[in-house]
Amino acid sequence: MDTKNRHAIGRREFLKRLGAGAAVSTAALAGCAPERGPAADGTSASGEIPTDAMTFRINPRTGEKVSLLGYGCMRWPTVGGDGPDADEIDQETVNRLVDFAIAHGVNYFDTSPAYCKGQSERVTGIALKRHPREKYFIATKLSNFAPSTWSREASLAMYRNSFRELQVDYIDYMLLHGVGMGGGMEEFEARYIRNGMLDFLLAEREAGRIRNLGFSYHGDIRVFDRLLAGHDRYRWDFVQIQMNYLDWRHAREINPRNTDAEYLYGELAGRGIPAVIMEPLLGGRLSKVHDHIVARLKQREPGRSVASWAFRFAGSYPGVLTVLSGMT
Repeated sequence: MDTKNRHAIGRREFLKRLGAGAAVSTAALAGCAPERGPAADGTSASGEIPTDAMTFRINPRTGEKVSLLGYGCMRWPTVGGDGPDADEIDQETVNRLVDFAIAHGVNYFDTSPAYCKGQSERVTGIALKRHPREKYFIATKLSNFAPSTWSREASLAMYRNSFRELQVDYIDYMLLHGVGMGGGMEEFEARYIRNGMLDFLLAEREAGRIRNLGFSYHGDIRVFDRLLAGHDRYRWDFVQIQMNYLDWRHAREINPRNTDAEYLYGELAGRGIPAVIMEPLLGGRLSKVHDHIVARLKQREPGRSVASWAFRFAGSYPGVLTVLSGMT
């Protein structure tokens, strides 16, 4: 990075933030490659993983202790390989992965009706149902992306199906999914405003069937700004944003539709809204960086994995509630 560029993060600040931030437990990183699973003896390449080393953040509204590393359930292992059963989820392995994560302090599990071709909520619900309800928080989404799901009736059906698939009578963290993507403001209006679904979800939170209400942001900054401008009415409990050390000030260089995470996080922190972080590894790219960068990071802390620097960057910000792993 060019340190003279006003959009660059200085090397000293970068290392300071990573080094001083709350460390993410090694156990949680097992969630980054779920198809491999934990070793049978509970060890990893870095040695035995402690079960009492998780860092927790406090939800300022509810007082809940949320693991700083959350489990993203967008990818689950399958049993079919490349054959006709390639899309069948391996429930036994999912159960083992969830058990391992919970045993090591992970308590936030993020899923959606759209993940794993519609199977993620079901298999995640089966795995979590085997544990006491107070041991975990479930985050899911109203993922009404297709125009055929924009009607109130279709959106309500999707919402109610999430309860059935997850086998719960309340959702801990419910999100409007992917606001700002696709058709921007017009699509947002169709998905959540004109059909009355945002008002419905606000009422569901009031009734206790939703414990925390938020949204995940992708794309059109006008939608993000509009939702935050309405914070006095909506009282967002959290917002999910893409954040990593490249997106912090270089998001638009990666994709012109993206927004710098520095702006997104700053707007949330200024209002006291906790941030949930997606893409801390930028789709896995920050786990495989150039050799000269690896050498510099290893010189600083030889025992740290390259991926851990990205997780620790995101987790070092005090307004972050949890950082999602799970993408391979």
